[in-house]
Amino acid sequence: MERQDAQSIGEILNQYFKINQIQNHAFGEKIASIWQESLGNDITLATSRIFLQGGYLFVELSSPSLKTELMMQRTFIKNTLNKKLGNEIIKEVVIR
Repeated sequence: MERQDAQSIGEILNQYFKINQIQNHAFGEKIASIWQESLGNDITLATSRIFLQGGYLFVELSSPSLKTELMMQRTFIKNTLNKKLGNEIIKEVVIR
């Protein structure tokens, strides 16, 4: 007897990736909000892109002097953001 609710592996994987993509997008928005709240408007205005991938928070900045300053504060930034996230989500901050 064949099950009526059976799904192919491809369908299951598509559902999984769709759900994770939505969750990652929502989580990315949360990180951007926490970034602004924690580091202020000046740094947020100089931030051209911020995203999380595999535990690494990538931050692209338009100001060379700000890049240098934040490079020296990566551990502080990581700890501050993880504290606000309530978990050790960010393993490393990469400033570009």
